[in-house]
Amino acid sequence: MPTELRVLLVEDSEDDAALVLRALRRGGFEPVWERVETAEGLRQALAARQWELVLSDYAMSGFNGMEALRLKNDLAPEPPFVLVSGAVGEETATEIMRAGARDYVMKDRLGRLVPVVARELEEAKGRAAQRQADKVITALVHGIVATTGEECFERIIEGLCGLLDADAGMITVIEDGGVRSLACYMGGKKKENFFFKLAGSSPVGMVLMEGYQFYPRGVRALFPEYRILHDVGAESYVGIPLRNTGQEPIGTLCIMSSRPMQPPNKLQEIMEILAVKAASEIERRRAGKERLRLAEQLRQAQKMEAIGTLAGGIAHDFNNILAAIMGYTEIAIDQLPRESDPASCLQEVLKATHRAKGLVQQILAFSRKSELERGIVRLDHVVRDSLKLLRATIPTTIDIQQLLAPDCWPIVADENQMHQVLINLGSNAGHAMEEKGGTLTVLLQNTVLAAKEAEALSLVPGDHLLLVVSDTGDGMAPEVRARIFDPYFTTKEQGKGAGMGLSVVHGIVKSHGGAIAVQSEAGQGATFRIFFPRARGEAARGLALELQEGAGFEPNGAGRIMVVDDEEALVALQKLTLSRQGYQITSFTESEEALRAFSGDPQAFDLVITDQTMPHLSGAGLAKALRAIRPDLPIILCSGYSAQVSEADAEALGVSRYLMKPVDKTVLVRAVREVLGRDCPCAASSPVFSK
Repeated sequence: MPTELRVLLVEDSEDDAALVLRALRRGGFEPVWERVETAEGLRQALAARQWELVLSDYAMSGFNGMEALRLKNDLAPEPPFVLVSGAVGEETATEIMRAGARDYVMKDRLGRLVPVVARELEEAKGRAAQRQADKVITALVHGIVATTGEECFERIIEGLCGLLDADAGMITVIEDGGVRSLACYMGGKKKENFFFKLAGSSPVGMVLMEGYQFYPRGVRALFPEYRILHDVGAESYVGIPLRNTGQEPIGTLCIMSSRPMQPPNKLQEIMEILAVKAASEIERRRAGKERLRLAEQLRQAQKMEAIGTLAGGIAHDFNNILAAIMGYTEIAIDQLPRESDPASCLQEVLKATHRAKGLVQQILAFSRKSELERGIVRLDHVVRDSLKLLRATIPTTIDIQQLLAPDCWPIVADENQMHQVLINLGSNAGHAMEEKGGTLTVLLQNTVLAAKEAEALSLVPGDHLLLVVSDTGDGMAPEVRARIFDPYFTTKEQGKGAGMGLSVVHGIVKSHGGAIAVQSEAGQGATFRIFFPRARGEAARGLALELQEGAGFEPNGAGRIMVVDDEEALVALQKLTLSRQGYQITSFTESEEALRAFSGDPQAFDLVITDQTMPHLSGAGLAKALRAIRPDLPIILCSGYSAQVSEADAEALGVSRYLMKPVDKTVLVRAVREVLGRDCPCAASSPVFSK
């Protein structure tokens, strides 16, 4: 049955108001509503009746959301105020939140509205209950509610001890299978907070299980094993659970006395009121910490997004440079005797170019948002690439040793996530050794798990690839080792880590059907052992075929190819490379000019090879325009990096191949031959899209 909701809409658009009301009805509410669009209308509506919620647009004719908030706060501070806007900047949103708005929802994301409204109504009820409790407590217990934080807890205990003529009391929270005190008084004096295990045969256990408990005398005889009662010489005890907004127990409030208690009238009601106050204060503190955590998480996400955008722009230009170096070097090598000194030197140039290409791809993998792309992965290649990147980021006082078996089995994985695993583990090891130096060792080898060992790791017995990352750092105490995979747990000082690295590693390993185990003792370094199932079946055999070196291409190509790229050096390079294979090349450095030439004679070309990022008309735009003229036209799309087009986008455009720059000669010629249907050594095993 729908829940009635009295909602005041501050909105100058009837259509937008209708959308908001429809979203509320779909979420299970039955709005009793009124719409206003001026300050005077808002003033009259607030005076006419009590509202449970105010939803306000920001930009209205002669009136805005900030003014509406201030007027609402002056006339009716109780109902929550939520901004529902179609266009509000981050600074404006932050400003209005600071002024008292509870949240904001964008009009193009009204799916968020109902959860926000439900939360705010629940919190408003909590605030209303707390206000009522505050009034009662002020009259009964000497103004305890005027405080917050530690002072609030201390005042509650002091007030109750005075009311009950008691000499000990505690406010506790449930934590890690036990109970931790937030405020503790014994013998009339404040004590240090402490942690103790939760037992059912104790007053605290009874309170959490059954609710309010009152033992006016003889409490030690009832619970002879509860040490705290003996420590304070308790004769009597009263306790009540602290509950969150979901009515789940989160802690206790208890008072103990060395004398029998003579309870005042309505002691349980007084305890319940104080318990609401204490619980709401605990939740307020937790909510504050959560908001800070989410704000920090948002800042980190924004930083990574900015890094990804910057890396993408740099990669595009840098890959174009690498493509020219790589291509002309390959052509020069082809024209020299294979064993000559110049050819050997150029081979080293080519190796360095490939390393630079790999480095750019790694940077992009770490900084950009990308979908998971699981396939057959040679983890030894990932280890080598990751250690090159780590070598540049950790101190030179740390030696890196890699022990990689020559016959490592392939695994099914997302290569980017495997990079994350290596970088996170390596960075943690580097941090553990940054002061004194040491050795980071990475071992990779095949292993066969027997049934007993596999069961201990929750794995299937059989063939696995074992990755071991160890360091000679300070190691970990047992209590630290037990929590290292918990999100946001970190032993690093502020600014050196958010506590997400190892939890991310754990999640990646588990999602790949693997297992991770850690061995560490204080002062003895740390060793992480990770097991991944061996890849089986046709996929693994396909990888073996890909790893075989293809035979050289005979220069017997036949076809008319249009090459389009705004980099003159790359146009000249592709023209030279493909002309030497026997193809007829027509090249363009402006995509719009290429489109005009094609429009004049669509049958003059058998294939178009185009760059993606070009001024005026992108490669994707050009491909779409060309295929609108001639749907059967084969197209190869090349990209150094683009946030606007992915492999899936390219496939949807109907292009025949998607190649990541820099593209070496072998990959380019193979792609051309496959697309044009010529004889190709690897045609049977090549994928549709290549990187």
